[in-house]
Amino acid sequence: MAVITLTSATGAPGVTTAALGLALTWPRDVLLADCDRDPSQAITAGWLRGADLGGRGLGQLAGVHREHRRLSEEMWLQTVDLGDAGDRDLRFLPGFTHPGAVALFAPIWQELVDSFTALGSGGTDVVVDAGRTGRDGLPAPLVAGSDMLLVCVRSSLRALAGLRLHLPTLQAHVEALGAPCDLGLLVVGPNDPYGSREIEKQFGVPVVDSLAWDPRQAKVFSDGSVPPRSLAGGALPRSFKACASRIAETVQRRNEVLAGTRAPVEWGAR
Repeated sequence: MAVITLTSATGAPGVTTAALGLALTWPRDVLLADCDRDPSQAITAGWLRGADLGGRGLGQLAGVHREHRRLSEEMWLQTVDLGDAGDRDLRFLPGFTHPGAVALFAPIWQELVDSFTALGSGGTDVVVDAGRTGRDGLPAPLVAGSDMLLVCVRSSLRALAGLRLHLPTLQAHVEALGAPCDLGLLVVGPNDPYGSREIEKQFGVPVVDSLAWDPRQAKVFSDGSVPPRSLAGGALPRSFKACASRIAETVQRRNEVLAGTRAPVEWGAR
């Protein structure tokens, strides 16, 4: 099983919406974890429409850590249902509720990531919304503990200019940690104007996949807007499902390669 972390360099390419969409259409049991260090409560206020989550989330896990209890035994209790997933587990771990809580979480990241890994051993994948990389980069344990690290980016010149500034730092961070994670790009709204292959060639980093750009449909996920009747067959939901399936398959192949049960397979722009 796997930990897939989504982040961005600059702007607002839709990291949270992408992470949510992937979780909702993930082919296996999945936990969506809000690990954005710039707290916004976006999923709680948007997709969950301001539901009372009973104080669950990373703040409570910080208390568990202070009391020297094991996060792996308590984390699932801090999650809530994310939606109707049939016979799949589809859970959400709420994020920080106060900006000041982020700095206090520094010594807890490693144990949190260890708990994600433990879930994977039990058959549950984890999709992490990490928000922007930020000036200091992502928490080292989160980078080191991810099977795949996806940088979300729009295909405009402005978005790609921001990516060019921050991607080398992220690449250096992954290399310095000796992290086994695969670093790739997730293009939101390709061909506006640059295509995935152009972007991959320019940056030398694989474009794992792309998502459709449809602001009206995206508001259903980001803001909890009333879904139109045609949503299920819309371009964005269909791209969520296709992307989730391909990423899940790619990560499974990767883990089989690492385990020595499968030959390496190249991956890149579609």
